[in-house]
Amino acid sequence: MLEIFHQGEREIQNRVGESLIADRNKPLISNSIVRGAIHFIEKQPMAIVGSRNKENELWASLLIGNFGFVKVSDPGTIVFDTEQITSNPSDIFFSNIAQNNQIGSLFIELDSRKRYRVNGTSQINNSRIELSVKQAYPNCPKYIQRRIISTPDHFKKVPSSVVEGSGLTDQTIQWITNADTFFVASADSAGNLDASHRGGNTNFIELTPDGLLKIPDYPGNSLFNTLGNILANPNVGLLFIDFERKQTLQLTGSASLLFGQNTETDLLKTKGTCRYWLFHTSRWIHTIDHHQVEWEFLEYSPFNS
Repeated sequence: MLEIFHQGEREIQNRVGESLIADRNKPLISNSIVRGAIHFIEKQPMAIVGSRNKENELWASLLIGNFGFVKVSDPGTIVFDTEQITSNPSDIFFSNIAQNNQIGSLFIELDSRKRYRVNGTSQINNSRIELSVKQAYPNCPKYIQRRIISTPDHFKKVPSSVVEGSGLTDQTIQWITNADTFFVASADSAGNLDASHRGGNTNFIELTPDGLLKIPDYPGNSLFNTLGNILANPNVGLLFIDFERKQTLQLTGSASLLFGQNTETDLLKTKGTCRYWLFHTSRWIHTIDHHQVEWEFLEYSPFNS
């Protein structure tokens, strides 16, 4: 039988003693989209996508479009209609996939706390981005803050402007440390991309004295896709969304893992896992007027407590 988990994922699962749980959850992972997820994917007005450029940087991006901008043409294929995408048309995602066809995608409905991951390879066909599915599976609803996205008949397109930099500024640090939600793009040693969600109460991300982001790793589904990827390939991309001002902050850089942090404070911060990952920012992109939709915050995840 083909091994679903790569060496990095297996190493983390074994290290923390959760390989048996991972094996029980393994049947959730398929090479096609299950029937019950097709409607869920197609009704989403947003998608998180991970991509890689020719410099081997990983980037996580937000796509927003009119309903129907994502279609499941068959259980093994997802089609993005770029003519229906109303968010920043110059997002780095589009130039990246012209250079590297790997895509990690996450379809997430913040209101219902449902999410579904689809990873694979892409082919650009005029205004269509066709994603051939290699892995597809649902994720648990933990740590997702509930927000409702406005649903007009058609979203407005707005001109976006971009600011880029390398070192973190006071503004970007405040944005990151005040965040309750972000998304991460990671990849294994073979370059297979993945996109995932992370959430917690505001200030759950710390800034270390040497300028690294220190991110607690909470208990999850025991698959350790992101941590396993970091072990195999340190290149990572992060995405932060300013839901009020309709802006995004994308970071690319490298990550490392930190185990065995078992002080009383660490036990509380990590919810008992004693694990963190550290992220070093090499470059960032701040997009102003990234999209034109409204978001309403409802409540924090009960798992944050």
